[in-house]
Amino acid sequence: MSRLALVRDPRFQKHQTPDAHPETPHRLVAIDNVISRFSLEHGLTELPPRAAETGQIAAVHKPSYIEELHENALKLSGEELIKLDGDTFMGAESFDTALLACGAGLVAIDAVKGGEVQSAFVAVRPPGHHALADKPMGFCLFNNVAVAARYAQTRGYQKVFIIDWDVHHGNGTQWAFYDDPSVFFTSFQQYPFWPYDSGWFTEDGLGDGRGHNMNIPLPRGTGDRGYLKAFDRLVKPLCEAFAPDLIMVSAGYDAHQDDPLGQQRISTAGYAMLSQRVVDLGRALGVPCVVFLEGGYNVKSLSESAVATMRVLNARNDSELGEVHASYLMPYAAASSNHITGDSSEHQVDERIDEVRRHFAKYWRVLR
Repeated sequence: MSRLALVRDPRFQKHQTPDAHPETPHRLVAIDNVISRFSLEHGLTELPPRAAETGQIAAVHKPSYIEELHENALKLSGEELIKLDGDTFMGAESFDTALLACGAGLVAIDAVKGGEVQSAFVAVRPPGHHALADKPMGFCLFNNVAVAARYAQTRGYQKVFIIDWDVHHGNGTQWAFYDDPSVFFTSFQQYPFWPYDSGWFTEDGLGDGRGHNMNIPLPRGTGDRGYLKAFDRLVKPLCEAFAPDLIMVSAGYDAHQDDPLGQQRISTAGYAMLSQRVVDLGRALGVPCVVFLEGGYNVKSLSESAVATMRVLNARNDSELGEVHASYLMPYAAASSNHITGDSSEHQVDERIDEVRRHFAKYWRVLR
């Protein structure tokens, strides 16, 4: 039995966007070409998605919004598109594709809950972490990770820890759980950066959810070392203190140094190292990990980084993990993880991490 389930389907390519749009079907075509070889070589458990029911999506999104998207889809035919906001579009098959993307997460939850695998990678589009309860945003129609988290709670995972390492703040996921202490949400993001109106560390939750929403706004140019410091000093101790039943990741790969949208400097090796830290947390806590594809718009760095994550998730033991180190980490480490490149300095990153730590120390003794 493999450690890792892969949920994917060519139907995710049916969600259409304009020709010059960064979020295109070519993203998944590129990933599929690479992960097909990886899956075949390593015997991954491949699972087909199922469409989520509207009632399951309504655990996060307003029924009126779900119906509005459905009605929009019914008006379209062929290659017609509707512009939903400044950069979010849908075509005739986008609604059904979005239902399938949400449902893929539910399949992944069922797989880890049933003990078939210890982790899952959900390779879907459209992405989801910007979608709000009542409107689309940032290429996203439904919030895939949020819907899956709510579904997971119906399957017995009472406490869920969500890590978002997309270059953009996961605002939709933040607001979905902002007053809920049963879900801890943490987001690394370039800051200031789109969506501009969210992502600062003082946005720490509401009511009973205070202290359960941690934003880590990292300056432009932060590289592997800065992201790993933030994980080790903030995410790891809080995840251990929160003691979740399930870890979920919104895995955007647009903080990669080769991505055209972001200005961060993570390498492919850096994503492997971040992934290893997630796996280490899951193993230490004895809980499964489910990873969702979000952003990433350079198809080469996207596909290579996604496979790096899958290789780490699928490693059965320290020996296999050592092979991942040898193939990914060693060639890159000297060049990319020993300094922070770009416009930020290591001092700026350290100061920001300390600001976040001091703010959350009032909620969590482990940070004092």
